[in-house]
Amino acid sequence: MLMVGLSACTDQKSSTLKYRFATQEEGKKLKLANTDYLEALTQNDIDWKLQSSGQSLEEFKAVAVGQIGEFTDEEKKSISKVMDFIEGRAAELGFRLPISDELVFIKTAMGDEGHMGGYTQKNEIYLSADEAEYLTRAFHADPEFDADYLEYLIHFGRALISHEIFHCLTRNNAEFRAALYSLIGFHVMDHEVEFGPAVRNLLLQNPDVDHDDCWGEFTIEGQKRRCALVAVYPGTYAEAAEEDPDASFYAYMQSVLVPLDEPDTMIPIADVPGFYDLLGRNTDYICVPEECLAENFSFLISFGFFGRYDLTLDTRKVLFVPYATPALIRGIHAALLEHFPRKD
Repeated sequence: MLMVGLSACTDQKSSTLKYRFATQEEGKKLKLANTDYLEALTQNDIDWKLQSSGQSLEEFKAVAVGQIGEFTDEEKKSISKVMDFIEGRAAELGFRLPISDELVFIKTAMGDEGHMGGYTQKNEIYLSADEAEYLTRAFHADPEFDADYLEYLIHFGRALISHEIFHCLTRNNAEFRAALYSLIGFHVMDHEVEFGPAVRNLLLQNPDVDHDDCWGEFTIEGQKRRCALVAVYPGTYAEAAEEDPDASFYAYMQSVLVPLDEPDTMIPIADVPGFYDLLGRNTDYICVPEECLAENFSFLISFGFFGRYDLTLDTRKVLFVPYATPALIRGIHAALLEHFPRKD
């Protein structure tokens, strides 16, 4: 690493989360070093992520590094407050978060990844510049925001960073990953799924997902079938942009099941009865197993066992939303206690 930045934890004796903040220069170098992800991007990926047709991989890289910025001191303090909260909640819930490598926060404008709130690669957490700004304004009780919106921003920031930490956890511990996937009925294999060309051409490359190596069993037209769950584009970006010039992959991506014995077949999850019996209904973000579990993990950390807080879009008031599948939250907690119990 090029430079050690600010680090903060609640208790140096018992803490398991070590982290720092990358400078802009280091962030650019780390972004370009993620060659496995970059080289796996298809032309469709590049077009959708940049919302522009025909740009090359080298042009994508140039855009990606151009998004990298540097956190302000106040943004670092705000993120550190969230990390203190997460560390404290893990201790309160009785488990550790043992990520062997130091986490590195990198600030990005997200123009290369659909303006998402965050994503990860290796032990790197890429956090959107907008999220860093809003989180800081929330902790400073910006008078432009009412009390409910300030509360929501802090809830959202905690959930977002917890979500990204989950990806680093599963990336660092294959046994834990397999145990968590089994909670939603997915089995991790020792090899990648071999998709057919039709699926490969539409597959959305997710920086949080290192492997397409798992399947769940679903009943489709009366027959039990082993299927991978993946996110795909609906077609080319150019086709979508003809109808909607502001088309973004996050709004247009689709979740489909791909039978292992028909690797070029895509079955929309809406056509699969009982789909949510496996993955639960606590979140709509179930594009792949990894994201479904990351959301539920973030709910456990941020909100606890009974429900989460959300914001009404019309009145901008914080409301409590009970979990539709609370057993999944408790299952994640039990797995954390089994694999990473605190010993202090």
